Amino acid sequence: MALPSTGRALTLAGRALRFRCPHCGKGHVLNRTGSVKHECPSCGLRFARSDDDYFSGAMFVGLMIGEGLFALSLLVVLVASWPNVPWDALTYGAPLGMLLLLPVILPFSKVVWLAVDLLLRPAVPEEFHRA
Repeated sequence: MALPSTGRALTLAGRALRFRCPHCGKGHVLNRTGSVKHECPSCGLRFARSDDDYFSGAMFVGLMIGEGLFALSLLVVLVASWPNVPWDALTYGAPLGMLLLLPVILPFSKVVWLAVDLLLRPAVPEEFHRA
């Protein structure tokens, strides 16, 4: 199996950033409540590509996104306020900020997980629903 191209990876990343179907780029992956739809309304790709625990990998992706955002925020605050770093504000504000970002990070991590899975394991005809 050949490695995916950089162009394909960038295309899927762009679609994930817009919360669109990684396969066609047209349909929305999430419904209004932030949960993943059963399938793409445009191309019919089933979003749960394997068993019921398909999106458990999204927890890992969400953890990595959250930790990356935390590390980047900490670095920016440290560099911007050095040598008078507001340690008390960081101690209480960082966990609160992460809790407030959680409702955004979790749905986004599901879309990223789906895009990464499609990048590494392209869709096959059996994964499309058509009535």
